[in-house]
Parts: sequence; C-alpha cells; structure tokens
Amino acid sequence: MPTSPSGLTLVLDMFLYHMTRGDLLKYRLAFALSRAAKVVRGLRQGLTEDERYAVADHVVAQLKDGDDPWRLSDEAQPKIGPTT
Repeated sequence: MPTSPSGLTLVLDMFLYHMTRGDLLKYRLAFALSRAAKVVRGLRQGLTEDERYAVADHVVAQLKDGDDPWRLSDEAQPKIGPTT
C-alpha cells in the first residue's frame, strides 16, 4: 500500500485497493497504537511501525476467529461527505 512521506497511508488511496472492513480496522488500530509505548528494561519506548501492525493484525485475526459477527471480511464501504 502506498504511504505518504510522513509514513501514514493515505485514506483515500485505501479504497482503491478494495480493502475489507478488517483491513480498515487493522489500519485504524495501527494508527491508534502510534502513541502506545512498551517498557524495555525500565525504559519507555514507542512501538515501531512493524510492531504496531503486528498487534493490529493479531487483534483483527482474533476478531475474525469464529463466525465473524463484525463482517470483517466484507469489503469496506467508503464514507464520503456528511451522512445525514
């Protein structure tokens, strides 16, 4: 998936790749984890991008396990503009 110079995936480009709801959740989780920290030998460190996506992948896989009530395998529908 292409990324911007800042390392963040462009949201509009995501729908060009026919992302599933699970893919979108994984992206959002990884982004949310950008401020998460780990403690290594008493020092607080940020998670690397690979670590954030590994955690997000694991969470989505666990949610898909079973009968997938959240329909994470369905294609994500882009939401453009106000939804009123």
